Amino acid sequence: MPDINIRRVKKSDTDFILNLLPSLADPELPHWRDPDVMLDIDQRILKSEIHDGSEDNAIFIAEDVATKQQLGFIFLEIGTDYYHREPHGHIADIIVSPDARGRGIGKMLMAKAEEWTKDCGYKLLTLNVFDDNKKARKLYKSLGFSPDLTKYGKILE
Repeated sequence: MPDINIRRVKKSDTDFILNLLPSLADPELPHWRDPDVMLDIDQRILKSEIHDGSEDNAIFIAEDVATKQQLGFIFLEIGTDYYHREPHGHIADIIVSPDARGRGIGKMLMAKAEEWTKDCGYKLLTLNVFDDNKKARKLYKSLGFSPDLTKYGKILE
């Protein structure tokens, strides 16, 4: 397996990240979720993060050391728990390039998320995942994550 480097995002990574975003809608989405709206919002947020930055957030890129090929990214934010009101690390997005999947890149990015969260002084790392995204849920469970709350929705006519 080639050496993989996990590094901070650069402005030159913008197109790579934006081109991966449509795969967030790969698993079956709840019927009230509009993938075009999701994509538009994610694009705007990530472009702003990459170009303006925020000291409370971080984006990391996984890349092949030898070829400099970008393999995936993770977008991290600071969240606040509704009940205990303490800040914590939160994974907003994580995507591995289709051609790099199955190589442990997601696990490396998740390890970076844990490191970043600890470096920020927090003891909790959270993420959201669509219920039908069984592959991602399996990965998260294998890394020690467990379900917390389940959000239900109903469109009212």
